[in-house]
Amino acid sequence: MRQSSKILIKDVFFSLSVIFLILTIAGCQTVKPSTQSEPAQPELLPASAMTLSPGDGIDFKFFHTPELNDTQTVRPDGKITLQLIGEVTVQGKTPEELRAELVKLYTPELRNPEVAVIIRSLSDRRVYVGGEVNKPGVIPMPARLTALEAIIEAGGFRTETAKLKSVVVIRQREGKLRGSLIDFSETPNGEAGPPFYLEPRDIIYVPETAIVKVDRWMDQYIYRILPMLKNVGFYATWNPAL
Repeated sequence: MRQSSKILIKDVFFSLSVIFLILTIAGCQTVKPSTQSEPAQPELLPASAMTLSPGDGIDFKFFHTPELNDTQTVRPDGKITLQLIGEVTVQGKTPEELRAELVKLYTPELRNPEVAVIIRSLSDRRVYVGGEVNKPGVIPMPARLTALEAIIEAGGFRTETAKLKSVVVIRQREGKLRGSLIDFSETPNGEAGPPFYLEPRDIIYVPETAIVKVDRWMDQYIYRILPMLKNVGFYATWNPAL
């Protein structure tokens, strides 16, 4: 029973952390996708076609020192431990990026540190899509996936209620939550910027528009208490500066 309580408390804490991050990011200025080559988001860079994540299995083959050959599984903290050099952070890196880093790390230790990084197995890869989409839930990620593709897999935006200008992407990296805003307001017109590539376990949250929030607040706290106002000409104004 105590173990179940600890797990429940941990899950609740993580959920509250995600909600707090969503609210914090939503209060920031949205960054529109750029039509140029630089990344559109300042906090999270689009992932490459294949990046490593916890649970992935990796084979390391050393051409001139086969005694260092090893097979590792990426730990939950995104790291592995290799002979001679110790811990190495691999989460979020492509096999080629990891290979280049290992060559540098092994250069002081080996005369000719040629190594191959081979992905042996992939962990259970998925992303989570919530908020104002038609089918919120878990989206499988067998290969590279963009934020827009994940939203389409989730049934697309609820066009009447979705705030396309401030879609939130949350990523857990080295025990910390990081987030970015994506502006999809131009997407229906075919003017979207560079794709935002996701990583496993990313969370995509599509918030409601301010008008929907005001209408819902009115229904919950005003119309239910004073139902006669529902048929009266009443207008709520929204000040985005508040």
